[in-house]
Amino acid sequence: MKRGIAGQAAVLASVSSLALSSVAAIAQDENELETVVVTDSEAERFEALETSVDISREQIEQTQPVDLKQLFQSTPSVTTAGGSPASQKFYVHGIDQSKLNVTVDGARQKNNVWHHNGNLGINPMFLKSVGINDGVAPADDGPGAVGGSVRFETVDAVDMLKEGQKLGALVSFGYDTNSMTLTGTSAAYGADQGFEYLGTITRAEGQDYDDGDGFTELGTAADLWNGLGKFAYQSQEGHRFEVSGEYYRDDGYRRLRTNMGAVGSSFNDNLYERLTTTFKYTLEGASGYWDPEVLLYYNRNKLERPSESYYTRASGDFNSDLQSIGGHVQNRVHFDMGTVTTGLDFYHDHLDIERFWFATDADETITNVGAYVQARLTPLDRLDVSTGLRADFQSYRAVDDQTFDNFGLSPNINLGYEIIDGLQASAGYSYVFGGIEQAEAALFHARDYTYSDDLNPTTAHNAKIGLTYSYQGLTLGADLFYIKIMDPVAFNYTTSTRINGDDLISQGFDISARYDWSSAYVSVAFTHTEVEYGDRIALFGDYNNAVPVGDILALGAGYTYEDWNLTLGASAEIAFEYSNQDFEDNGYENPLPGYEVMNLFAEWAPKLGNTDFTLRGEVNNLFDETYYSRGTYSTTSRVTPVNSPGRSFFITATVKF
Repeated sequence: MKRGIAGQAAVLASVSSLALSSVAAIAQDENELETVVVTDSEAERFEALETSVDISREQIEQTQPVDLKQLFQSTPSVTTAGGSPASQKFYVHGIDQSKLNVTVDGARQKNNVWHHNGNLGINPMFLKSVGINDGVAPADDGPGAVGGSVRFETVDAVDMLKEGQKLGALVSFGYDTNSMTLTGTSAAYGADQGFEYLGTITRAEGQDYDDGDGFTELGTAADLWNGLGKFAYQSQEGHRFEVSGEYYRDDGYRRLRTNMGAVGSSFNDNLYERLTTTFKYTLEGASGYWDPEVLLYYNRNKLERPSESYYTRASGDFNSDLQSIGGHVQNRVHFDMGTVTTGLDFYHDHLDIERFWFATDADETITNVGAYVQARLTPLDRLDVSTGLRADFQSYRAVDDQTFDNFGLSPNINLGYEIIDGLQASAGYSYVFGGIEQAEAALFHARDYTYSDDLNPTTAHNAKIGLTYSYQGLTLGADLFYIKIMDPVAFNYTTSTRINGDDLISQGFDISARYDWSSAYVSVAFTHTEVEYGDRIALFGDYNNAVPVGDILALGAGYTYEDWNLTLGASAEIAFEYSNQDFEDNGYENPLPGYEVMNLFAEWAPKLGNTDFTLRGEVNNLFDETYYSRGTYSTTSRVTPVNSPGRSFFITATVKF
């Protein structure tokens, strides 16, 4: 840490001054304000009721994130472990993503390859939206959402095309001065006579980055490939068929444990790959009693860590491979009061692990079949009700050849009532049957595990209440949340047995405010999150369960000088010091240090005929703070954290034809 209260004051003052200058500039000429058109469509109302976090394409284009950490930088309820993308995992209200239903274009992402690695490689540049249900997820979000659900949607061709355009292309180059990382992206897309097509490819390569003290964090160099392809056809009657494929690859010489600093001096070749393919059929513009949707997907997550001759024990070398097929068939009925969606879904996961230190390999298979109904109704003026029920049957064949068959019901309800124009109160509750959570694949590389024969499926109680207020460009929000996960899976490492762990509870509140003008915005968001595991707070060693969060504040502001096609902006993340005796009693640093990180950007976007040109410059970690981001494994007697990058200048040039 380099600064305390004075540093926080500097960050707050910098962001606030930009915000105030934006307000002042607009106030000088109120006639320039555009008319705000408020829509009240059914889909938007219920999405707002069910979704606690909605990151739109517009927000993604404003911030231009390059990894998960930057994608969620203005959303403090989502904490992301720092370091390289190879180690970045995210947590919603401190709950590990393995306990969330995470999907990419509807394809379930339950890889759990290794707790020291990131569990989702994704390129935010081509995301259309991210939606998060923090606990009370609707039935049609899918199975196993004990801590909520997260939906990543990638862009379609029409999202990239300019108005009136049938064919387009994009070329972009970026350079980061800290890690000397060069990123190149190209894309081509088009739409004509009902056909749509999109192809993108991104390549990033660089060196290990330095933290704020100039210390080089070994094993963090970027070596990424990412590609996205989509093809769709939509008939005049609205029948839409779409196939997509996405490939993500991170290849590097990584620490043995990528989310930690010094724990010995071992390094591994580390190859992580994700392949996601989907087929989707919808009837666009449907109404009445027939609004079908069919989704099928194939998903594969692989982590290869080849055996090296100098290892003297099973210390992280293995090859794991998780393949999954799944999908759903559903229909939405429309009537005067709202809609009712009914459907069937399934997934079949098979996990293989090649163990170099054993004569035999290991594998597991999980199959789940579910049926669901979700009603979204407006029974009274100003009252919205979203309620539903899931029924799931899960069959889990474990690594020790035991089979666990379980059945459970998952009801949910979200209520929203508009007290006065613009002011809405909401409340929600769900009970979730999660089944037996998929084991972490790489745990089987080190020893033979057995499963307790009385292992119970994981279940959860989730509840929230909130208030939101919207008026023209102003949006205010406040929410209280409570998540209790019962019988989460755990391990008895003495007996090498998989067992049920203690109750996991996350509770706290989120508050946020944002104001949007025609050419400016100001935002602030704060979360207070307390996570308990049994009779203590959650700790970093509670693998695949939760991490301690505490208090985090996110600030942002931007202003566009329209005559100059120039946008200036700033953001800040402030994590407050977190003190608890449980840290010290369990061998962790106490208190957990706070930090203040300030970022600035300037973007010039002139139009050169039919070509859009964008030149963007960023200063990330302006004050060269030495810190490890909240969610990153903390300091112990054996572990040093992976610090986040120090000051870096990132320059991007993009041409869109």
